[in-house]
Amino acid sequence: MAFHLQPKWQPLVGQLVIVKLLDKEIRRGVVDAVTDDDQILWLDSDGADPRRLFHRADGFKVWVDYRWETDRSSLCPDFQHAAAP
Repeated sequence: MAFHLQPKWQPLVGQLVIVKLLDKEIRRGVVDAVTDDDQILWLDSDGADPRRLFHRADGFKVWVDYRWETDRSSLCPDFQHAAAP
């Protein structure tokens, strides 16, 4: 997986991301929610890790694996790849 810096957080709800602070990985997880102003992101709880809030103003940056760069299927179950000629 190749993770990329994601400047907009709103589209990340439901996506697996890496949260970094000063280029150090803080946590990986699935985005549970993002505020309307795109300043606060919550990662869902995962095992022993509770739900956690990250505020953009504190310097957190979010990295995401773009689905089109991998062999994973689309989020939309009805999506069909065009057949090769």
